[in-house]
Amino acid sequence: MKVWVIRGKRLAGITALCLAAVVAIGAVFTTQAVTVSAKAKQLPIYSVETLEKKIALGINCAWDNPKIEQILDILAKYQAKATFFVVGEWCEKYPEQVRQISERGHEVGNHSNTHPDMTKLTREEITADIEAAGAKIEQLTGKRPTMFRAPSGAYNDTVLETARGLGYEVIQWDVDSIDWKDPAAEKIVSRVISKVGPGSICLFHAGKDNTLEALPQILEQLSGQGYTFVPAGELVYPAPYTIDRNGRQHPEQNLVSSQ
Repeated sequence: MKVWVIRGKRLAGITALCLAAVVAIGAVFTTQAVTVSAKAKQLPIYSVETLEKKIALGINCAWDNPKIEQILDILAKYQAKATFFVVGEWCEKYPEQVRQISERGHEVGNHSNTHPDMTKLTREEITADIEAAGAKIEQLTGKRPTMFRAPSGAYNDTVLETARGLGYEVIQWDVDSIDWKDPAAEKIVSRVISKVGPGSICLFHAGKDNTLEALPQILEQLSGQGYTFVPAGELVYPAPYTIDRNGRQHPEQNLVSSQ
């Protein structure tokens, strides 16, 4: 058996080569990890990181018999502002209600033009639908909408990329009132009260009698706990920001206390 003895400079050279190989392998794995992270599924904003007791009320408007004036009166009683996410076709049926929403100091958001399942549309179809609704909203209110909520909350990367490319923040919710299931008003109240926290974004629908009954109780109780109610556009942070895996938006800098 032969025994090889490696001495001096030759040993140092071999050691250096081994270290270089380890570094190279590590770099490959690091690059792969970064690539995977970059391809992670995109998320809309479900809620916002804040120390202040602020909540955004997001009211979807797609159905008939919306009773908007009654909702606006309830909000006014509690000095609450909301974002009404309206469908373009709904704007055509209820133009005066859209104007009232804006004139009374609330935000009008884009909820698509025809309420399709946008995950089944091409990028071009998504663009056309969102832009059609945005044009109708701007014509009625004089303001270009900047908040978008996908129909039925259905989204994928294409929907999010397209909406953001058109200048919208995509708003989901972390508190579903489930008023669309027609539960008793008491169930809506208890559900919302138990789930909200600072920075929550809520889901309600115009055109539901149980919502009209539950909303004053919700605003009364949460106001008593020190909460205020603001439009989504006022709650969310401007860029730059991050969104964690739960859809909670964080400012890039530690500015939570200043919001």
